[in-house]
Amino acid sequence: MSTNGAQTPILSVKNLNIIYPNGVHALKNVSFDVMPGEFLVIIGLSGSGKSSLLRCINHLNAATSGEILFHGKDIAQVKGKDERELRRRVAMIFQHFNLVGRHTVQSNVLMGRLSQTNSLKSVFGMFSDEDKQKALDYLKLVGISEKARIRADQLSGGQQQRVAIARALVQGPEILLADEPVASLDPATCHVVMDYLEKVNKELGITIMCNLHFLSLVRRYATRVIALKGGELVYNGRPTEIDENWFKQIYGEAAKEVHVN
Repeated sequence: MSTNGAQTPILSVKNLNIIYPNGVHALKNVSFDVMPGEFLVIIGLSGSGKSSLLRCINHLNAATSGEILFHGKDIAQVKGKDERELRRRVAMIFQHFNLVGRHTVQSNVLMGRLSQTNSLKSVFGMFSDEDKQKALDYLKLVGISEKARIRADQLSGGQQQRVAIARALVQGPEILLADEPVASLDPATCHVVMDYLEKVNKELGITIMCNLHFLSLVRRYATRVIALKGGELVYNGRPTEIDENWFKQIYGEAAKEVHVN
């Protein structure tokens, strides 16, 4: 979904710095805006700060300085119940899926409703019929509803990632953060998962922020790209404008582009 100048950013990152206790300066004065409905991809070498950035936006990591504004409100000030609400509205999926293998696919998706369900009821799996139907609806959206009753550990990696997407969607997010969602998958499965993320973006209007390595995927799915190198923002623009010179600036002179077909 394209953006225009009249829109207000859904998220603004301003002069963000993250310095870990071991002295690693993961992010250095990073600033950018995210517009509603974008499919924003973040690229860069391992260790460039991509995961640190997403984890900071989701409030899993704390910033050392700077601001992250979600609808104009600094997330650093969010605590308790408001923090749970932030994580509902800014959901996240991870490289290794984080499913409970012994539970059914539908039960794993319903875990996305825990923050909005009576805690005692959720302990005993007493979700409402409406919640159960939502779980099935989102499993259908990602093409895996026929697996709802089987254990999650019986699924392939690509299927597990689709379950993780459905689990994030039942939270009702406005932004979906995807931290290397296809890094552990084979090339064919990469496209399947990315196609469903694109579907979520286009059909549901959910803003996507996704960390990726392969430029072939970036060019296929991103509406905009930012690149990090050594914790600094070195590129902010269209994926089609990343030529060989930009590629070498981001990944180094010796790097060779690998295509995922």
